[in-house]
Amino acid sequence: MDILVSILFFVAVILFIRTNNFFASKHLHPWILPTAFAIKCGIGVLFLQFYIFQHEDPHLKNDAGAFYHEAQTLNTVLSESPGDYMRLISGIGANEELSVKYLGQTNHWDSGKQAIFHDNRNIIRVHAIIDLFSVGSIFVHMIIFCFISLIGTYLLFLALRKYSLLKPWLIFSLLLLLPNLLFCSSGILKEPLIIFGLGALAFSLVAKASKGKKIFFGSLGLFVMLCFKPYILIALLVAGLVYLIHTISPKYKLISALGIPIALGCIVIFVSPSTVEKGTHLLSRKQFDFSNVGRGGMHVRYEPDSVFYYFSPDQYSNLKVSGDSVWLKNEIDAWKVKLGDFASPVPVHIKPNKDAWQLHFVQPRANSFIEITSINDESKKLLTSAPKAIFNAVIRPLPNDPGGKLKYLAFLETLFLISLIGLAIFQRKKLTSKQRGFIVSAIVFSILLALLIGWTTPVLGAIHRYRLPIQLAIFCCIIVAWKPKIQYLNQ
Repeated sequence: MDILVSILFFVAVILFIRTNNFFASKHLHPWILPTAFAIKCGIGVLFLQFYIFQHEDPHLKNDAGAFYHEAQTLNTVLSESPGDYMRLISGIGANEELSVKYLGQTNHWDSGKQAIFHDNRNIIRVHAIIDLFSVGSIFVHMIIFCFISLIGTYLLFLALRKYSLLKPWLIFSLLLLLPNLLFCSSGILKEPLIIFGLGALAFSLVAKASKGKKIFFGSLGLFVMLCFKPYILIALLVAGLVYLIHTISPKYKLISALGIPIALGCIVIFVSPSTVEKGTHLLSRKQFDFSNVGRGGMHVRYEPDSVFYYFSPDQYSNLKVSGDSVWLKNEIDAWKVKLGDFASPVPVHIKPNKDAWQLHFVQPRANSFIEITSINDESKKLLTSAPKAIFNAVIRPLPNDPGGKLKYLAFLETLFLISLIGLAIFQRKKLTSKQRGFIVSAIVFSILLALLIGWTTPVLGAIHRYRLPIQLAIFCCIIVAWKPKIQYLNQ
């Protein structure tokens, strides 16, 4: 039944794309967008196979399966208490007590204070809404996410087309077919929404459209980025400041565009050092949590103090696990953390427990785990580790890095991207001042995002997925600057 519903839904979306005036572009063949959607859905099936069906339990506890299943858990609240359900699904009037009551056993919804904008909860909410009419088919979720990311790609195409000398089909193909962009934006994680948000913001700023459309897509893009990836929005705002300064500066545009934001940053450091300390601590905590997940380990809930103990895999021999219950057999050193809290993890010495702890989260060591420079709340380490962080986020994985066979595809993809950058540099057109400002701001955006990813992420597979906006920014620069010598590729 769910397969039939998925097929019918897929056909309905194809017909909608083919017949709706919004998707009618005189610069693209009428069947390019429906074909692109079909390609994305085909890749989406591979995404589900790789993340959920093929690996079962380990991956069901990770993002792709967890968001989907926790959304189904959320929807069970509807029959118990429609009022509580509306508070949870909207976030209006909801509190932590309500979350604990209905969703206290979940891993991703129960994200605590760290999730300032609750991006995990927001993606679960999206899946919960889709689940109301998907008749339990995960393929319907995938189809909708593919459609959302296709809209984002199309909006980005509309924004870039008039600034490029490339053929429209080539612009759209570059935005669609890079393996990482295509694979991640065809799944059921946050990336399709990121693509939509970036495309909507770009369309609202530079595309030829009515004022109403620009306001609509600009507001929607800001809302989506704020809900699902606020740190990308922060990097975008800084890049926007760089572009604005470059545009309004009468002379020395590049020096002004880079120098003024750096000067403002230095002023903030000297005037409000506590802000730097808080930011460093947040990055340290994110790094600690991600490193624990990457190394593998077990988190157990200790109810009386509402805290969690973390045990590394080499400590498992000291634990007895039965279902969701955990007992400690020998005295041991571990870490005590408060889920979602900003407080630093505390080393503790634990004695065997009589009452069982509740197993909250357990995961094996990631195949592509790498050691990164530990920040440990020291802001100086952010500076000293910056080059390595950027290298990890932009270049790795390398062929000799840990990981599975997909690392070779990621490495080839990076080489392809570097080759395109080289072509765009040596076959560049004469850029206008605004185009140079755009490229400078895109580079600033990429560096900021690379630092955030490289500082906090010790898993190369995750790094490759997280750097999708960086790759997209680089592609936009290539599309704007490149004038190929092959005339067939030029307008």
